[in-house]
Amino acid sequence: MSITTRTLVDEANDLPSRRSVLGKRRTRPAASDTTSAVVVDEFAMPEQPGWIPRRNRLLDRFGYYVPASAGAPTTTRQAEILNTAIIAAPMQFQGLLSGVETLSKTPATNDQIQAYRDGKVESPNVCTLGDVGVYKSTLMKCDYVLRPLTLAGRRMIVVDIKPAGPSAGCGEYTATAEEIGVQPIRCEIGDPTSSTLNLCDPKLRLTREGTTGAGAIGILLQAAAILNENAELDRFEKKAVRAALKRAEAHVAELGRDVTVMDVLPYLGNVDDIEDFRALPTHAKDAMFMAGYGVRVLLERLPEELPGLFDGDTSTSVKLGEKATFFDFSQLPEDGPARSIGMMLANAWTIGSIRASGGKFTTNFCVDEGWFLVGGPMGKVIQANSKVSRANGMSNIVNLHHPSDVPADDPAIAFIKEAGTLHLFRQSKRDDAEMVANLAGLKPGAVEQLMTLPAGQHFKKVGTAAETRVRHVRSALEARVTDTSQGLVGDKTTKGA
Repeated sequence: MSITTRTLVDEANDLPSRRSVLGKRRTRPAASDTTSAVVVDEFAMPEQPGWIPRRNRLLDRFGYYVPASAGAPTTTRQAEILNTAIIAAPMQFQGLLSGVETLSKTPATNDQIQAYRDGKVESPNVCTLGDVGVYKSTLMKCDYVLRPLTLAGRRMIVVDIKPAGPSAGCGEYTATAEEIGVQPIRCEIGDPTSSTLNLCDPKLRLTREGTTGAGAIGILLQAAAILNENAELDRFEKKAVRAALKRAEAHVAELGRDVTVMDVLPYLGNVDDIEDFRALPTHAKDAMFMAGYGVRVLLERLPEELPGLFDGDTSTSVKLGEKATFFDFSQLPEDGPARSIGMMLANAWTIGSIRASGGKFTTNFCVDEGWFLVGGPMGKVIQANSKVSRANGMSNIVNLHHPSDVPADDPAIAFIKEAGTLHLFRQSKRDDAEMVANLAGLKPGAVEQLMTLPAGQHFKKVGTAAETRVRHVRSALEARVTDTSQGLVGDKTTKGA
C-alpha cells in the first residue's frame, strides 16, 4: 500500500489554485532533493496555464463575481440549427415570392418554369383546385400574371370568361390588364367595338408542323365540330373542308388579302368548281355534295348567330406579341358555341405566336374557370397542348372547382394527373377532398385538413415532393386589382375567388 505525500510549499500563493496573484505567473514548487523519494498526487488538479486574476474567497463564496444580469434570449434565426427538422425551409428552388410556408414560417416561392428547369417536375403545367371564394383567381393573377412580368423572356396569355360585375361590361381581368397598360381583346356579339378573330388567319398556319394551311384546316374542323354539338366530322366532311379551303385560298391570293370563312362557304357543296371532284362518278359527287353542304350549314351559323366575331379579317387592335395578352370572352353567352370557338382560337394563336418567335419566350397560358374545358373538343385541345407544352415552351395554368363533378374519362382528369404543380385549396365536401387527395397523392390525414383550410391558404404539391401548406400574401396593389366581389359588395372590400 502506497502512501501519498504532498509537496511542501512556503507560501499560500504557491498552492495549485485558480486564484493566483494578479499579474503574476504561477510559480512552480522548487525542485526537491533528488535523493529523497517523492510521490506525486495523481488526483491533484492540473495546473492552469495563463494569467488568472485574483479573487477574494469570501466574496467569491457570496457570488460577488457572478454576472449581475441574465443573458439575452436568442432569436429563432440563431437557434434554428438546434431544430433543423422543423425549421428547415421546405422550398429550395428559385422562384418568385408567393407567400409564407406556415410550418417553418419561411418564404414560399413559386415558378413552375424554374421548377421544370431544376428537374423538380416533369411537366410545367399547373392546376388549381378548390371551392368558390378561396382565392384561386387571386393566386393566378398574382403568381402567374402580375409577378412574372418582372421576368425577362416570359409572356402571359389570359383567357377571361368571368364577368367583373352584372353591369361592368367586361371581364374580371380587365382591371389587371389596365394596371399593366394592355388593352384586352374583347369579344361581344352585336357590339361594333368588339374585336374580330379570323378563323383562317395566316398565323394559325404555325399551329401545326410546317407552313402549309394545316393549321387553318384544323381550326375550321374544330369550329365545325363545336357547331355540330361537339360531334366530330366524318371523313367525307373533312375532305370537303380541305378542298373548299384550298380553292378559297387560291381565289383570294389573286385579290391580295387573307382568306376568311366567308370565302370558304361558297365552295362547300360546290362540286363543279373544285377540281378534285370533277372526275368523280355521279354517286360520289352526290356524297361529296351532301358532306360539303352539311358543313356549310354548320359554318353559316357564324355570320348568322355570331356576326362580327369570327367571319371577317382579324381586327388591327389584336396584337399577340405583347408581354401580356388578355382575351375577354366574358360577355359571350355561356350557352352556345361562341366561347368554345373563342377559346380554341386563343389557344391556337398562342401556339402560332410561340413558334413564330423562334423560342425566345416561355408562355404562361392561363385559363380561369377551367370547368369550361370539361366535355367536348376543348378539353382534348388543352390536353393535346399539355403533351407538347415542353417543346413549345408553354405552361398551361388551369383553375377548376370540384373534380368529383368531372367524368372519370374526361381529359380534365388526365390534365390534373399530369400537372407538375398543384395548388389545392379548401374542398368543403368530403368526396371532393378525398378525390383531390387521391389524385395528388397527399399524405394520410390530408383529407380533414383540406376540408378546413382557411381562405387564402392551400397545399402546394410540386412533383413527387411532399406537399407544403402555404399562406398566400399580396401587396396593396395586388389586393386592389384582384378584387372579384364587386357584384356583391362593390369596391369596399378586396376578396379573392
